[in-house]
Amino acid sequence: MNNIQSIARYSKKFSNEDLHEIIISKNLEIEAWFRKQWIKYPAPFYSSIDLRNSGYKIAPVDTNLFPAGFNNLDASMESLYISAVQHTLEKQSAELTKILIITENHTRNKFYSKSLTTLKSFIEKAGFEVESCMLGNECNSEATNRELVINNSVLSYKKFTPDIVLLNNDLSAGVPDILKNIKQLILPDLHMGWTNRSKTVHFKYFTDIIYNFSRVFNVDSWLLEPLFRNCGEIDFKTKQGEDCIIYHAKKLFELIKIKYEQYNINEKPYIMIKADSGTYGMGIMQVNSIDEIVKINRKQRTKMAKTKGGKILRSVILQEGIYSNEKLSSPNNVVEPVIYAFGSNLVGGFYRVHQDKDNSQNLNSPGMTFKPIPFNDICISPDHSQSIYSDKNKFYIYGVVARLAILAAAKELYNVEI
Repeated sequence: MNNIQSIARYSKKFSNEDLHEIIISKNLEIEAWFRKQWIKYPAPFYSSIDLRNSGYKIAPVDTNLFPAGFNNLDASMESLYISAVQHTLEKQSAELTKILIITENHTRNKFYSKSLTTLKSFIEKAGFEVESCMLGNECNSEATNRELVINNSVLSYKKFTPDIVLLNNDLSAGVPDILKNIKQLILPDLHMGWTNRSKTVHFKYFTDIIYNFSRVFNVDSWLLEPLFRNCGEIDFKTKQGEDCIIYHAKKLFELIKIKYEQYNINEKPYIMIKADSGTYGMGIMQVNSIDEIVKINRKQRTKMAKTKGGKILRSVILQEGIYSNEKLSSPNNVVEPVIYAFGSNLVGGFYRVHQDKDNSQNLNSPGMTFKPIPFNDICISPDHSQSIYSDKNKFYIYGVVARLAILAAAKELYNVEI
């Protein structure tokens, strides 16, 4: 992976020169702006950001605060990951020595197991003792995992008493009693799990961040954010809430068409309907017209009825579909970048690739593969001597947009804690 330019082709056909030029030319001011933001809103411990790059806009479509996929990062950049982990943990306390990772329950998933092994390795090599355990299946019982015990509000696993509990479980099934009111710090905060968190709330914070950013740096906010709407009280099987979805989909299609006309974009607008909480690429449906919503078949309704762990889907976010106009140099497959960070420190990422999907579809689905993107200094600063469309400058822009999403999550966390 030494030659980053060999990974993916950047489509100039759809490029918005003003967006790229503003971000590249104002990088010093942007970095100063970020430093001020992080003082007030400290970043979550770790995150991964799914981006879509259409050329005319680059925006996040998902922000994961309990990331997996660490094994898909570029192994040659391990020292960068270790340094970022060390720095992020030391900011919590200089006295930390022991970390307990609470994992997802599907540890038999070989891909998740590889990610967990990689994450543990980063933390161990950063100079900390690490253990990991899963909660089990009975999420709201203190008997969830008999090797997890509480003594005077201090959590221990077997004979291991951690200084910090690190969640790598998104709590889709609920917050377990055994983690409530313990003395140790829990990262990320329990309230940031999918039991309490919603994509709608996250993107409301993101809209606020983007409004501020675009006002300061004189860029159209639409170029950096997906338009969205929300519907609650949904039941796809009984068609409950369908009127709400149709109403907001119409409004969203109208708004997208206005922006496409403004920028002379010759594409057909589409919308992604997603579960408002949850991850793993579940509870997602693409619609290209209102008629498709009306004619959802039984198979699609069944697929949209539940999310991870069999949780009933009750609320959805309707999100502007963003075309991904990047392709691998070889073979000719559509890709989308996923950016990773520890705290506010960008450490790398990968291209998610799917040979059976086109540039409008969800790539986070069975059959996907990954191509590492080694960042090194790529996301720290642009290169003004290169074209604004060069890979180095493109990845800097990715870093800016990813950090805007992380900042939105930081504001979520800030408002949970006050």
